Parts: sequence; structure tokens; C-alpha cells
Amino acid sequence: MIESVRVSYGSALELGLLKGMAGARSTTLYLFVSDAGCRGSCAFCPQSYGESSKISRIDWPRFRVEEVARALRGSGTLKRICVQCSDEPRIAYKAEEIVRRLASAGLPFSVSAPPLSVEEVGMLKSAGVEILTIPVDCADKKGYKSVKGRDLEETLGSLKEVVKVFGRGRTGTHIIVGLGESEREAAEMLDSVFRMGIVPSLFAFTPVKGTKLENAGRPTLGAYRRIQVARHLIVKAGMKASDFEYSQDGRITWFGCPDETLDEVLRRGEPFMVRGCPGCNRPYFNEKASGPFYNYPFRPDPKRLAEELWSN
Repeated sequence: MIESVRVSYGSALELGLLKGMAGARSTTLYLFVSDAGCRGSCAFCPQSYGESSKISRIDWPRFRVEEVARALRGSGTLKRICVQCSDEPRIAYKAEEIVRRLASAGLPFSVSAPPLSVEEVGMLKSAGVEILTIPVDCADKKGYKSVKGRDLEETLGSLKEVVKVFGRGRTGTHIIVGLGESEREAAEMLDSVFRMGIVPSLFAFTPVKGTKLENAGRPTLGAYRRIQVARHLIVKAGMKASDFEYSQDGRITWFGCPDETLDEVLRRGEPFMVRGCPGCNRPYFNEKASGPFYNYPFRPDPKRLAEELWSN
């Protein structure tokens, strides 16, 4: 039986497991299941270089599963439980145990895991998991293996199996912008996975000390904003990556839509906020509370977005 689970710092504050002030309230309980140490070799992740209290730039302290279950009973603000998984033996079974032990909270579950077998995918579905995510992370096909430590086809193959079991729209993936891809490659990856029935979410690369990419730079806000718009137009407006125009180096120069459409996207602001499973707001996962913001936990200023969109 699993004795403890790691809880994101913001979620621990929300549950009252830690004392302190949060810049924005978390609407999802974020858990990380890591028992035997991650065997993955992602160049951007501190988990790949030994046990670490951090995932990206965030601390995830450990708490007993019973503590988390008790704290959940008194929470009225959470809308979802997200179980994120290390790449280790029997991780799907460990995630299933966490789902089973916290099911009495009555909240929907999402699980994010490394590529799984068909049997493991079916087991998580039977356990009551609503959405299963297998992160692609890197949109640079040529550099994929050096960044992720596995073949892209392995990840995409697992995602295809998840779609068969969970269905279109109940299968997710993550794309981290800033891992060597061009804007065109990011848009094409977003387009490709969405056509498969997979809902993509965006993160901005964050260098973490002690990782292979600790000295790499973050993506520019302009590049990230353009990819956010591309995602919105692909997922919500039925457009394709081939509808956009690009410079020779792969920068998006035109979105292939009327100016009025783009103005409306900027005015609404939603494409620039955290996009994930229903109820997910992931406050300050990519950034400090002081900014700059890649994924906003609140509705952004349209004028600022317009300035950032075509910058750098």
C-alpha cells in the first residue's frame, strides 16, 4: 500500500496541509505519485536526475495519503483531482490505488502518465479515471529522443490506444514550448494530435537547476503567444497548421483568418489562460506571481496581449 503522495505547494495550501498565502487559489488538487524513483531521462525534468522535491519550478512536499483524504473532506473549492505519475515500474497500479483511496471525495479524476500498456489503460478507465494524458512534451521531431529519452512513435502509439479506450476528447497530451522546436513544428504537432482526438495543453519551458537544460533559455513571450493562438484556432475554430503562414525559420507570420477573428481572440483572453482538463487552473506553474505570465490564472489585458503577440 502506498503510504505517501506528493502534493503541489499550491494544493497543499488549499487543503490546509501547509500554512501560507497563495497568489491564486487552486481549483484542482495536484498530486504526484513517485515511489521508486523516476527511470525517465527527460532533459528538462529534475525527476530524471534523482529524487527531487521539485517538478518544474514548484515544490511538491510529501503527505500521508490518509492526511490528504481527510483534508479533502473539508474542501469546497476543488473541482478535480489530477494524479501525475513518475516513470517507474507498476506506476499505473499505484495511480489506480490513489484514485480508489480518494474516490469518496466525489471529484472527477485525471491521470497524467508515461506511455502505458493497453491493459493498464483499461484498468485506469475501469477505476473511474475520466481523462488520461500521455505527455508528448517535445514538438521537435528530430530532437525528440535527446530531450525525452524515448522515441516519439512510442508516445504517439500509446496515445492512440488511450483514444480507443477513453474516447476522443477524453485523451490529453502536453506540449512544452521552448524545447528546440520552431513555431511551425509546434503548430503542426498541435494539429496532428488534435486530429487524433487528443486535447493538447501548453506549457512554457522552465529551466531547472541540475537538469541537462538548466542553462537553456525560456521561449519568448511573442513565440508563446503565437502558439497559444495557433492552439485556439486549431482546437476551437477548426483551422489547420497548414492554414497559417510562416517565415523561412518557421515563425508564424499570419494566422489565415480575418483581423476581426484575431481581435476577438485577444479580447476574450481565454486562449492565453491555463488550458487543461475542466476545472484546471494550474496557478503559477510556469511563472512567478510577479510575472511575466505565460499562462494566465486570470483574464489578461487585451492591449498587453496585442503588444506581445507580434513581439520578438
